[in-house]
Amino acid sequence: LVDLLKDGEPVKISKRAGNLIELRDVIEEVGADAARLTYLLQSIDSRQTVDLAVVASQGMENPVFYIQMAHARIHGIARRAAEAGVVRAPLGEVDLSVLVHEREVELLRSLSDLPDVVAIAARDRAPHKVTTWVRELAGAFHGFYHDCYVMGDGVTPEQTQARLWLVEASRIGFAIGLDLLGVSAPESM
Repeated sequence: LVDLLKDGEPVKISKRAGNLIELRDVIEEVGADAARLTYLLQSIDSRQTVDLAVVASQGMENPVFYIQMAHARIHGIARRAAEAGVVRAPLGEVDLSVLVHEREVELLRSLSDLPDVVAIAARDRAPHKVTTWVRELAGAFHGFYHDCYVMGDGVTPEQTQARLWLVEASRIGFAIGLDLLGVSAPESM
């Protein structure tokens, strides 16, 4: 059920000729996280095409790198806040109503979907639904990261506090999703 490509070219596999690629070979080439997440991107009932060169790359076209980079960026924001002496206030003291930018709202919507996604994935025995959600969360977080500064010029202290909590909620969402998938959540890349 899996077609392998290498640099866009099909990898010839034949049992008769003895040209086999075992899963352990794929894991050795791309790593366990990349192999696991790549195979969980689609339903196990559908035929998959995997380009080993893309999955092994350290670029945003690699879904594993894309997701793990979003998680690493979260930790980068936390490190910069700590270096600047910015401490996240208790949640009850933070005005979250300042989260009105479309990227903030998109991220909040994605985070709010997690309980339903997990329930559906468990009910349907469909781990690819969690993978899809984590990938969408990564997209929402990258958009937020690009368009909404957490600290700095033009950002009010209220926005900083609310965005720090949004970043923390995203960290928790990634931690849950990646843990369910058995994929590591690196703090830096």
